[in-house]
Amino acid sequence: MKNQLELLKQLQHIDTQTKDIRQSIEAIPAQLNPAKQDLQKLETMLVGERKQIDETEIWRKDQEDIVEREEEALVNAKSKLAEAKNSRDFGAASREIDNKKRSIHDREQEILKVYEALERGRAKLTTHEEDVAKLRTHVEGEEAKFSESLSSLTAQVEEISAGRSDIESQIKPEFLKRYNVVMQRRGSAIAAVVDGVCQGCHMGLAPQLGIQVARGDSLHSCRQCNRLLYIPEPPPETDEDQSEAS
Repeated sequence: MKNQLELLKQLQHIDTQTKDIRQSIEAIPAQLNPAKQDLQKLETMLVGERKQIDETEIWRKDQEDIVEREEEALVNAKSKLAEAKNSRDFGAASREIDNKKRSIHDREQEILKVYEALERGRAKLTTHEEDVAKLRTHVEGEEAKFSESLSSLTAQVEEISAGRSDIESQIKPEFLKRYNVVMQRRGSAIAAVVDGVCQGCHMGLAPQLGIQVARGDSLHSCRQCNRLLYIPEPPPETDEDQSEAS
């Protein structure tokens, strides 16, 4: 029975270590998610800024085309003014010239404002593109680092688990079944008893159960947490202990 307990403790040691490592592996993506989410937000923002600049460029080009047509119309109005035969034609041509000049001036002022806005927008876009490039480089570096960590942790799991099958094969099926059920539910399946207290759930054992566990002739479970119980071996005496006893 002592041999079975030792094998179960070895199994638990392996399972506890691999569980901790697997939790570290599962936590890796979560560590990188904030930076990746920030990068995605910035990239989406860049798409919006580029679209806005493109739309403004189209509007500017349209306005410049309108100004060009207005300037052609102004030349025609000036020709009409020069060819006016009477005061009515002269007045109509003069009003048309004034209207075209005013329209051209107003559109040119708007185009000038758009030019200035485009310059500011392009400068801001350049800054944001640099920020995105830096963050992308950071994320790629972190991904490479986490990939190395993942490979290292995976190798550790494989190394630690290498002898597990051999240990399992030496444990009685009924004990192994009890172990697996409790391990799955509690996270640990073997618990020491110290001063009559289960160290898994920290509940005191009934006196009779404590005696049975101390005998060590069979496996017994804690009535509270169902963990398999054992009495730890006392530490070996040192020369100092022997001196104090004498």
